[in-house]
Amino acid sequence: MFKQYLNHNIDQTEDKTRKVRGLRNFAHQVRKLRKEEDGAMVILALFIFIFMLAMGGIGIDTMRHEMERAHLHAVLDNAVLAGAAAPDGRDPKTIVTDYFAKSEMSEYLHDFQDGDVVSTMNATKVSARASMTLDTYLMKLSGVNTLSASTAATAERRIPKLEIVLVLDVSGSMRNNSKIENLRIAAKDFVTTILNASLPGDTVISIVPFSTSVTPTEGIYNVLAVEDTHQYSNCIYLEENDYTHPSLATGNSSLSTGTNMKQMIYTSMYGDFDDLNQDWRSCYTDEYFRILPYSISETELNNKIDGLLAAGNTSTEQGVKWGSALLGPRFREVSAALINNGEIDGSLSRVPVDYGEPETLKIMIVMGDGENTTTYFFDKSNPEFRGAHSDLFEYKMQDHAFDYAFQNKNKDKQYTDASYEAKCGTQGWNCIYKATGPIESVYYLKDPTPYDRDNDGDVDSFYDVANDEWRDDGYMAALEGTANSPNPDFISKEQLSWEQAWGLMSPHYYGRITGDWDAWNDYRYSEQVTGALKNTRMGKICTTLKGEGAFIYSVGFEIPDGGTAEENLKNCASSVEHYYRAQGLSITDAFSSIAANVQNLRLTQ
Repeated sequence: MFKQYLNHNIDQTEDKTRKVRGLRNFAHQVRKLRKEEDGAMVILALFIFIFMLAMGGIGIDTMRHEMERAHLHAVLDNAVLAGAAAPDGRDPKTIVTDYFAKSEMSEYLHDFQDGDVVSTMNATKVSARASMTLDTYLMKLSGVNTLSASTAATAERRIPKLEIVLVLDVSGSMRNNSKIENLRIAAKDFVTTILNASLPGDTVISIVPFSTSVTPTEGIYNVLAVEDTHQYSNCIYLEENDYTHPSLATGNSSLSTGTNMKQMIYTSMYGDFDDLNQDWRSCYTDEYFRILPYSISETELNNKIDGLLAAGNTSTEQGVKWGSALLGPRFREVSAALINNGEIDGSLSRVPVDYGEPETLKIMIVMGDGENTTTYFFDKSNPEFRGAHSDLFEYKMQDHAFDYAFQNKNKDKQYTDASYEAKCGTQGWNCIYKATGPIESVYYLKDPTPYDRDNDGDVDSFYDVANDEWRDDGYMAALEGTANSPNPDFISKEQLSWEQAWGLMSPHYYGRITGDWDAWNDYRYSEQVTGALKNTRMGKICTTLKGEGAFIYSVGFEIPDGGTAEENLKNCASSVEHYYRAQGLSITDAFSSIAANVQNLRLTQ
């Protein structure tokens, strides 16, 4: 039993010994393995450290390279921009070189090549190149000793040419409160500012004065396709459709109706015979009311502005329409004719340029001092007071004195004694008279309903305009004489057309003399272009012109705040910011602001 016990204990002791030895062997193996892994980790950690150091070095050198490259590019960009914006007389290359010198980077700028600098009248284009080489810091560890940076830049600054139209209100209300005088100051200041900021010939300015209507020059009128009916004025009757497109009919076409435009009847609602110089006249023929087209001369423009006078009603829509036409490329036919006639400078053969041409900005400035008012016309559909056979007759007369008489059978024998004048008209005798004065026009107005006005038994049919007397048929017959006894003073007789007659007398004069007021009623009430219709037409043409890319500025001069006139001028402008209010001399500030805005627009397009 004890032996068994002893053997059992011995077995347990040996078993424990084996276990201890196994544990010791395991621990030894673990310690051995741990020593081997520590070496590997060191190598791995060292490798990772070196990798991270290289990556960091690449990042640092790359970031430094990018910063220097960006700085070089920024300096080059600014240098070529400065070169492109070089003032007149400065060499863009010198400006670019100086810019790099002041930045202490001259060594990096490359030499200029042919074609790097291109200058035209209204554009400058500058190109340049630069490069640099950087020593690396940590990338040397990977064998990269230097990094290169190169850049190129081009800058182009265009200063567009300008085509400007000043559409100026010269209606009768401009006589009030020194408005016409203040306008002259403002407009001349604008002209000087704009032209001084432009190269010679780069800015073309037209002036369109408007009141009841607009008066084109003879040169403009002769190119347009107009049906002439009288010789008194160049004003044109504008149709509704004329306001749906920016141009006017030229000698080759008529955009409004497919036929020639119509000449506006020249007359006045009031006025005596051959005295229609009233504010109510349909067209103003005076030189100061005429359009000044396409001028590049400050003196010419200022003289035109100085000559502006105020009269008539208000038709802003006509001013805007004519301004639009002067900006439209179809008017190159007009400018070509004006060049041929010596009326405008020969350098303007391409004016007006096409819409959208990047080299040119088209600008209209509209100044108004009140609402559009009603204009009156004879009814186009009523022929009673239009066309041929009016009631006005023109007699050409010339004073003559007896020279001599002769017998038909002996023409060489001349009898100069005054007593022989009695032989004139008798059988076998003739008389010769010589002119002693100029040819004169004498006018007689036929009464549409003649009667015996002086109760002498003779019907008084014609009113003697010059002598303020009614004449009967016998008197009128004696003006011409007879075949046997001609009146030596008589030259010719013409029954004028109504268009010719209205240029000499007003409908009011005709009614007052004849007692027939049908013509007056026709003119006064039948065909009116009201202020409301003018506002609509103005809106149409302003919208059309803006749609072509033109810029419109407008100035409300001493008009009610928020009234109809202001609403129309605001709507006409390119935006609310393009509209200006003005009072008194502040109109100069308004025009100065517009000039500055135009200059800024010119530099940013």
